[in-house]
Amino acid sequence: MDSLNSNSTTLHEIILNNYLYIDKISYLFRFIEILDKAPRFASPNINMMIRPRGFGISLAMEAIEALLSRDELLEGKLTTKVDDKDIPKAPVIRLSLNKIKAKNIEEFTNALIQMLQSQMWEHHLKHKLDYTQSPRSCFSLLIRDLATKYNDGVVVLIDNYDIPFYIAMGLKKEDRDNMLAMYLDMLNAIKQSGELVRWCLVTGHLKFNLSSKLSEGLPLIHDYSYSQYCDTLFGFTLDEIKQTYKEELSRFAPRLGVTVSEYLQALDKIYGGFVFSDRQEKVLAPASVNAALSNEGCLYPYASRGDFSYLTYYLEKEKPNLSWLFDKDGQDAIFLEPIPLDPKDKDFGSMLLQLGFVQIDKLTYSEGINYINYRYRFNTPNEEMKRVLRVLLKKADPKLLAAPFNPQVYEAGFNDFDIESNI
Repeated sequence: MDSLNSNSTTLHEIILNNYLYIDKISYLFRFIEILDKAPRFASPNINMMIRPRGFGISLAMEAIEALLSRDELLEGKLTTKVDDKDIPKAPVIRLSLNKIKAKNIEEFTNALIQMLQSQMWEHHLKHKLDYTQSPRSCFSLLIRDLATKYNDGVVVLIDNYDIPFYIAMGLKKEDRDNMLAMYLDMLNAIKQSGELVRWCLVTGHLKFNLSSKLSEGLPLIHDYSYSQYCDTLFGFTLDEIKQTYKEELSRFAPRLGVTVSEYLQALDKIYGGFVFSDRQEKVLAPASVNAALSNEGCLYPYASRGDFSYLTYYLEKEKPNLSWLFDKDGQDAIFLEPIPLDPKDKDFGSMLLQLGFVQIDKLTYSEGINYINYRYRFNTPNEEMKRVLRVLLKKADPKLLAAPFNPQVYEAGFNDFDIESNI
């Protein structure tokens, strides 16, 4: 089977634990139930989920869509029946922005309208969108027509919502501001649609503000990125790997000259250590584990395949001092801080946390009268992310990313590709 990010891997192969993946359907049930039953206030319930690359969040969005729309193929294979009392059937608009390409505002506007038109056709709605219309009016029309067709509130899923922010980085400031204002204005259609939208979930890899001085956008968002409700939803626990891949582990470990127990420990040290709530439940990166098991158990820094151009651009431009992030035993909770378009200083701490290069490895808190004070210590989660970050910081030659890990001495060879002698 191909790796987690392969285009030839289908949703049903992934989500139903068909060989190299772990069944998370019950976790998805719970997460959808939380989103669907959350108290509704003046505007639609708008939620956010940020995860590092390789945690299968786009596949999870596909699965949520399939569950809500009662995909027949998916339903026929589920061991747990979808109960309408827990997860009501709902019409779904799923916008995936990962294929949006644009060099200017006009191209970006046309790409958004084309994406909305595709949703119109997918749901067999008759409207032909006019490219002279604004993306906001087109989105409002899509929501209204779909809600009218099914006489029900629409669920809106927006995957890779942060792509427009990366595109905007390459534009002049005025054009960038105007393009993002137009994008945020389009998203505002969700809020303005009121009860026509049941709830909305936006997902991506970095957290940006979804409102600006030029556009109201979506000012109120419930961020579940660092929540105990879904801290293990998108990752693999070591026990899950041990139980699910018994056959693979017993086959690969002897080939690498280690026991199954030693190989499991290697997987954990190389690809694990990620935590996404104060519960400190550690998980491993699904894409990296999947790639290793798909590659006869060979251990490489597979996370290096990810696109980190946004981070590398600003690391080169700002050359931030990151010593504060690792040297102090006690920092504020910066995980959920939004990233400004031109990050400075401590913004890089939030960026590295959200991208998975840094994780919380110690939590302390003190209690007093009417207060609880939380303090965090940060560190690199594992050997894989440590290697990739070292290369991105230009402290090691990229050849380091082609060197395999030793399953017994994980850091072996780590300094063989150093560019600087005094690090």
